[in-house]
Amino acid sequence: MPKISHPITAFTAGAGLMVLSAFLIVAHVKTIIEVRDISIPIVGQLPMLERRLRALTDQIELTQLHGALRVGSQEEKVEVYALPKETDVSRLIATFEVIRESLARDGVLSHMSEITMSDEVEHDDGSSSQSLSVEFTVHDDGMQTILLMVRLAGLLTVGDVLTTEEIALLVDRVEQENPSGIIALEQFLSADLLRYSEDPKAYEEQLKRSFGSTTFGNALENVLRVSLLRDVRKILQSDLGEILQSYTLWPMQIMSLQKVSVLPGNAPKWQRLGLTVQVYSSKS
Repeated sequence: MPKISHPITAFTAGAGLMVLSAFLIVAHVKTIIEVRDISIPIVGQLPMLERRLRALTDQIELTQLHGALRVGSQEEKVEVYALPKETDVSRLIATFEVIRESLARDGVLSHMSEITMSDEVEHDDGSSSQSLSVEFTVHDDGMQTILLMVRLAGLLTVGDVLTTEEIALLVDRVEQENPSGIIALEQFLSADLLRYSEDPKAYEEQLKRSFGSTTFGNALENVLRVSLLRDVRKILQSDLGEILQSYTLWPMQIMSLQKVSVLPGNAPKWQRLGLTVQVYSSKS
């Protein structure tokens, strides 16, 4: 079973991507400068190298600007929706009601209990949480959707959905094939999940165009095939996803599974699903 990081600390991972991208580009620039300074026999190539240096310098500036814009827009979503200072209980209950209505309409849910919430508990990292408990009578397909929705709670970007190992694989392929392509990769990883799910091919093809061979493209296709992104697209492109968006219930507040119980239902492939999740907010 993969190791699960704390839901709050997971949000700091995105900042690492910006540091990584700048580091790789600066290293590439440094290499070009060293070649220019010590390789007298290739003086004829200096104009080309200097143009490349200027291009990479411009890319650094664009990366920094892109990062600043991303921080502003995503930070607002985090503070208002994903990790608010206080849990909006009405919004939280409305989210589960939308899930219930959508799954019932699809014929994969027959009952949802009342939602109960515990008192708030404060944590040392400045966050606080409450336990939310609810039970469903649900078909296997509906159960998978409910569990997936809990996993997606609080996620904002493509990079949020991918695992550390999946991102590391893509970064490794970039380093091998075209280090300056780290900018395109960072832009892909920071893409808004909703916008990506509307036209995933456009984002994927734009990223692939930064690389000349199929090596990176094959790695990307493999990640897309096995990662959670495929399920995310399916959810956000469904009626459930559209309803959540229309009622401004996406992104959802950060949750993590605390307890799951599954008992046989009264018909084949039907279960009684009990969930207890931790719902997080920020006091800072």
